[in-house]
Amino acid sequence: MSETYTGSGQALIISSKCNKLVPFTSSYKWTYGGDGSDVTLAKLEYENSFIGSRTLSAVYGNEELSSDGLLNFSTCYFRDGRFYFVYVRITGVYKKCNYSSHELDILTSSSFAASNDSLQKKYGSSEEFHKLLDSNPNLKKKYLQIKAKLGK
Repeated sequence: MSETYTGSGQALIISSKCNKLVPFTSSYKWTYGGDGSDVTLAKLEYENSFIGSRTLSAVYGNEELSSDGLLNFSTCYFRDGRFYFVYVRITGVYKKCNYSSHELDILTSSSFAASNDSLQKKYGSSEEFHKLLDSNPNLKKKYLQIKAKLGK
């Protein structure tokens, strides 16, 4: 079973030679790997117009964690009405610069059954999602852009 998300975000690149904010687009494919005792295992295929492609193994408890050795990915899933969103926070080192990004993606296709309880448990509530959006103005702006494209 898998899910595919698409979205965008902004990365902050900091080094002794440059400090810049870089917008990017992204896509994210999550493939269900099975359940452990208290965690879900997954394969992530991540594409970012700035940092390129990454294939990651992930462990999901309350949030999904993965790393490629230099960049650390922290991912949270939310359901808002009939839409599913993924919030990805990436930190670490990219091309010898400190890297930090926030992005918001929306589910564009899915092969998992909506009634599958173990997969549905990974989604945070709409209330939790809106608290996150209220705490980050750039993320809220991305959310409003996505909603405008959806016409909702």
